[in-house]
Amino acid sequence: MKIKTYKNILLLAGLTWLCFSCSDFLEEKSYNADYSYYKSATGLDALVVACYQQTRWCLNSETQYAFEDMGTDILMIGGDGSHRDAFGQFLSNAMTSQNGNISGFWNNNYRGIASCNLGLQTLATNTDMAEATKNIRKGEMLFLRAYYYYELAIQFGSVPLVTVPVDNVKTDFTRSTQKQIWAQVISDARKAWDLLPWADASGKVTSDFGRASKGAAGHLLAKSYMFRYCDKYVKSQTDANMNEDRGGLTTDIDSVIYFASQVCKFGPGSTSGSNHALAANYSTLWGWNPKTGLSAEYAGPEIVFSINNSSTYFWNNAGATEVNTNGNQLHLYYTGQLENYPLSTKLENGTTVTLGTNVGLVRDLMTGRPWRRLSPTPWYYSETGLYASKNYETGKLGKLIDSRLYKSHVWVEYCNNTARDYKWAVVTNNAGTFDPASIGMVAGTQKYNVGDTAMLLSTEDVSTRPGPGTKAEKLVLARAKEKYWLVPMQSVKVALLRGDVSGFDVTTNSFPPFVKYLDNRRAATNDQAGFRNFYRFRLAETYILLSEAYARKGDFTNAAAALNVVRLRAAWKAGETKSAHFWKFDGGTYAARTNSTETDLQVSPGFLGSFTGDALTDFYVDEMGRETAGELNRFDMLVRYGADYWFNKVKACDYWVSNDNGVSGGAIKKYHRFRPIPQTYIDNVNPPDPNPQNYGYF
Repeated sequence: MKIKTYKNILLLAGLTWLCFSCSDFLEEKSYNADYSYYKSATGLDALVVACYQQTRWCLNSETQYAFEDMGTDILMIGGDGSHRDAFGQFLSNAMTSQNGNISGFWNNNYRGIASCNLGLQTLATNTDMAEATKNIRKGEMLFLRAYYYYELAIQFGSVPLVTVPVDNVKTDFTRSTQKQIWAQVISDARKAWDLLPWADASGKVTSDFGRASKGAAGHLLAKSYMFRYCDKYVKSQTDANMNEDRGGLTTDIDSVIYFASQVCKFGPGSTSGSNHALAANYSTLWGWNPKTGLSAEYAGPEIVFSINNSSTYFWNNAGATEVNTNGNQLHLYYTGQLENYPLSTKLENGTTVTLGTNVGLVRDLMTGRPWRRLSPTPWYYSETGLYASKNYETGKLGKLIDSRLYKSHVWVEYCNNTARDYKWAVVTNNAGTFDPASIGMVAGTQKYNVGDTAMLLSTEDVSTRPGPGTKAEKLVLARAKEKYWLVPMQSVKVALLRGDVSGFDVTTNSFPPFVKYLDNRRAATNDQAGFRNFYRFRLAETYILLSEAYARKGDFTNAAAALNVVRLRAAWKAGETKSAHFWKFDGGTYAARTNSTETDLQVSPGFLGSFTGDALTDFYVDEMGRETAGELNRFDMLVRYGADYWFNKVKACDYWVSNDNGVSGGAIKKYHRFRPIPQTYIDNVNPPDPNPQNYGYF
């Protein structure tokens, strides 16, 4: 979808909403129009497209990653950025109603809602558009309104519920209850489900990529019903002020199964018209090769709803104007700083051991522009963390059998600088001695040339290597032995003080970049605007929702069958060569490098049935993390189960959010499960809302 703003309609309300009208999906056009333009079929279609405009907010600003991924169990603050205090550490002077990111998120979604309200009203009286097309366009706008309210309900809980256009000064807003908001989300999405067609086999709806479909509505319904079903878990929090009433019904879990199974074409939905299917290989979704870049952007049947960007540079220009929206900037935020990495290791006694002067990596379109806003938590890499053996029935570690760990990141960087200077050397310390001659190398000669591996990142903790010496001494020796610079993430410095954060050889700054957004099609190395489409809903997520719903019902047979569809895709296939980490650092063998791990990944009904209570919740929360890490949905997943679950999970895994270690300074509280209502809204409401603000922010 290539959207261009062509008219701004200012709604003079306390919420100061803006409604943007845009071009069609296929090419950018400009119009000077008044409301009479919308009486035509062309004008109405442009108004419908305008309703999609605000979905791009999550790609072209620094808001969505802060709301969804920062300060969670798997992603913490990175080495740079301005949102760390509020969303990464929950500091009281930053996570406030005056925070511009808070008001930005609020205003963006209400702009989208305003567009939908205007479009729905206009459509009702339009006589120029064919009735069948009108029904589809109505379904699109109902879906989008449900989507925007879903976003608001997850973050703020109770919000104003407005379902008609506001075209005059209006200030008498009040916040509706969560129960009312979720009822509206589900009502709109169900109507959309009835009106929308399935995407065709090529992923198009009415000949366009990016439009909402029956599959998108079904996926949103499955997520919404699951969130409302979890009402049963959120009514009795340890702080009664954080109890929630989402209006959950006992039948909600059946609704999750119904809609998810229709989208997945599974079990009771096996005869649906869905054309959705998983991509054959997890890597296919991202199409990234660290040597050659983006091979092909996936646009296949796994995508249930995508937020599209133009492939034309002008429309994605980094300086946002009325005719472009910054493009997809997510490639900036999940990328570690590996360029110009110093070839030094700091010992526990404060001294530094330097093994070279130039790693041979400079910034280019392949390595990306490393804004490093978020970095994986130590728990993410830990053997008791996201890929822990408890998540696999054969009891093996995920790093040995689950391809998603290695296919989600760039683990190898290739030398792109002739000035590289890293030579073989004899190294001796308390951990041992290494002489390059022992492996046929000559001390004083360069380890690699342009095009060779310059850096390899791993999850290893070198302190577990046998023999004497401190962790840092073992790290020095391990680095000396390799023909590239080794960065084992569980061995480099864990940044504690803010001054540590942006230094090299620390977890917050130098980490394996996520491949999911990297884009070498940008015009120049430092261009912020990327062209990738964003997969807002993927079928793998639908399958995991379906599996959890069956498990909550006690039907572990169907739960296992649904989950195994995703797990089999996550497995290494017979003949597929695993990452070299498998046999060099993770405990596998070279002989097993092409063996299938499909048996190791599959789950049985008995295995799933062994999880109860929070353990079952952890299992599905972590499965979603392995499948969709970095895809702007983690906060959503955690708070589904209430403030207590979210608080305990995040505090246990992300050391930045609390000050339990006495140095990081985090200040997370359970009331942070909800974001503060923006002061810009509160100050303009008249008469004043008797319940203007969320608990804890007064």
